[in-house]
Amino acid sequence: MPDPFLTLGIAPDADDTTVEAAYRDAIKRCPPDRDPAGFQAVRAAYDQVRTRRDRVAYALFDTEPPTPLDILRRAEVQRGHGAERTLRRPAPALLAALLRGED
Repeated sequence: MPDPFLTLGIAPDADDTTVEAAYRDAIKRCPPDRDPAGFQAVRAAYDQVRTRRDRVAYALFDTEPPTPLDILRRAEVQRGHGAERTLRRPAPALLAALLRGED
């Protein structure tokens, strides 16, 4: 299952208001009548991380390894294409860390 934080375009430490705002923006991008698969992905991601308690449970109990697409999306975010973050490590080291499941 894809990373819900990447699907919604938020940081793992986002608050409830940010999560809800990202969910509403994502629904506008993927309305159910035009993109049912995208809407289902956004809805599933929101259901996983809706509240602070849900985000803590996801962080503690999600044992599923990241998908290759998640790894590429995280690398893109780390490079600054998807957020205001900058690359903290060289690309090979970053990719190796992401393959191990690290942030």
